[in-house]
Amino acid sequence: SRAAVRPGPLPAGARTAVVMPICNEDVRRVYAGLRATIESVARADALESFDFFVLSDSSQPDTCVAELDAWHALRDTLNDQFSADVRLFYRRRERRVKRKSGNIDDFCRRWGASYRYMVVLDADSVMSGQCLTTLVRLMEARPDAGIIQTAPCAVGRDTLHARIQQFANQVYGPLFTAGLHYWQLGESHYWGHNAIIRLEPFMKHCVLAPLPGRGALAGEILSHDFVEAALMRRAGYGVWIAYDLPGSYEEMPSNLVEEVGRDRRWCHGNLMNARLMFAPGMHPVHRTVFLTGALAYLSAPLWAGFLALSTWLLVTHAN
Repeated sequence: SRAAVRPGPLPAGARTAVVMPICNEDVRRVYAGLRATIESVARADALESFDFFVLSDSSQPDTCVAELDAWHALRDTLNDQFSADVRLFYRRRERRVKRKSGNIDDFCRRWGASYRYMVVLDADSVMSGQCLTTLVRLMEARPDAGIIQTAPCAVGRDTLHARIQQFANQVYGPLFTAGLHYWQLGESHYWGHNAIIRLEPFMKHCVLAPLPGRGALAGEILSHDFVEAALMRRAGYGVWIAYDLPGSYEEMPSNLVEEVGRDRRWCHGNLMNARLMFAPGMHPVHRTVFLTGALAYLSAPLWAGFLALSTWLLVTHAN
């Protein structure tokens, strides 16, 4: 509960890394969003508690050069703006394995021991300083919390498709996430970004191994966030949704093609995760999350079959 959060300076030991994994993204958009986040943290007088990392998996040479140039420029601008050394770091992986989850794993192996918490951003994420500091205080107030997920508000797009999605997100999103919190409590969802993670149990218990076997449902886990939440809960740490915490933002796909592409990735990942439904030690709620994630996509062909069967019955009975 946010009522348990005490105002004031963050504890000296609550060092937090804000990490942004990227891969061949719009460089200007990435650094503009990160700058907005850092400036908001500065206004909250909390820069001393946060380090910021851009974790690149980019492979396009022009993009890699642009990322490095933008990092130098932003760091110089921020240092001049705040007359202080803003701890903004850039690292590009040479050996890109396990996609985003591998990128986070690499950060944890190299620097995770230096931090108590990690906040994961997407390339299109922006979070306010007040939101970030409140997340740290919530973690400090609940030592049994492993992940606290915010409810990102969809903003920033101006196409018709995106505006419809943003409107729906802002109308229905608060009620939806409040309902998830009510029913799931400490066994909630983790959506892979705009969330704070307790690093020690994450590094100890949430390392992902490839799924055994061959075929499309084997190999590297794609929807790693749901699995990491389940592993964190199996280790005895709660996974919560801060459904009423403002200051967390993301962008939506700008058109239907992008939306379908994202949904295809989610479909593949959720079908893979269904294999973990009966993994030992999983909490029943997270087993249900794996099941409903798969049924969200398996129900579509079932519904199509129902429509075809009902149409066939109508035609045959009419004759």
